[in-house]
Amino acid sequence: MEKTLSAYFLCAGYGQRLKPLTDRIPKPAITFQGRTALEINFRRVQPLYPNRILCNTHHLYAEMEKPAQRLGMQVLYENEILGTGGPLWNARHILETTDRFLVHNGDLIHTIDLKDLFQRHRDSGCLATLAGIFRSSHNTLSCDAEGRLLGVHGFDGYVGGSVRGPVERGAPGPQEATRLTFAGIAIYEKAFLQILKPGPADIKPYWIAALRAGGTIGVVNCSHEASWYDFGTPQGLWEAAKFHMETTKDFSYRYAPPIREPRPYVANEAGVDHLPEGLRNVLVFEEPVASIPANTSHAIIGRDFRWPIQP
Repeated sequence: MEKTLSAYFLCAGYGQRLKPLTDRIPKPAITFQGRTALEINFRRVQPLYPNRILCNTHHLYAEMEKPAQRLGMQVLYENEILGTGGPLWNARHILETTDRFLVHNGDLIHTIDLKDLFQRHRDSGCLATLAGIFRSSHNTLSCDAEGRLLGVHGFDGYVGGSVRGPVERGAPGPQEATRLTFAGIAIYEKAFLQILKPGPADIKPYWIAALRAGGTIGVVNCSHEASWYDFGTPQGLWEAAKFHMETTKDFSYRYAPPIREPRPYVANEAGVDHLPEGLRNVLVFEEPVASIPANTSHAIIGRDFRWPIQP
């Protein structure tokens, strides 16, 4: 019998680096050509046919509930921010009703093949499988040649070598073959829930606890086959929006300049009437207090901010 699956989207964070936009719009509810990031990622998990789909909320919970409920998700409100590990404990009464569960950060735009990730996890027999990408400045996942997690740099004193369970005295430990960055997507067996404890927590110490208990965690390097953007910063938001325009081949969403350019990269997510001509590399997420000048370029614009971006 095919095992059952839940999909869990993490949507509770404050979005500190995108304030003041995220004072009014939670990050996963930010739109890309009219579709929220949550909806875009919801569609990406559909090929896995999850039995249950849920998300957590805290910051601007009412604004986050609306798009989630439109998609038919079960919504869990958290009284406090629980980090990346605490939400799993908080949702354990739901997650334990299926054999496996996928956890997906809500602030991503990507083309990672989730069916392939799921297949690799299912075939591996691992307790968990993490999606990894190569980002030299953030690579903390230490992996051996078989793509198994050895440890996480910067957590629990890990500085190299394996933190796996006991090995035969004098036997050489596994060697690090590569380091990767966690892509914010992971698939877990239900047994992983036994490691968790109540309260706010980062997920990484739980991975280490699983390794020390003798569990195996796989890491799939998705760098070569997929594009991946974390839109937690203005520049990241621009890169994600630009990629989405390139993917859809719509380079002027809700913007009609008199002279059509092949790639103006303009997205009028706020639906502002009569945007001026000559815009290039401009994202409008809220109607600004002041009018937007003609020929504006390289900016993300909102009610009370204008962020410069590097094209």
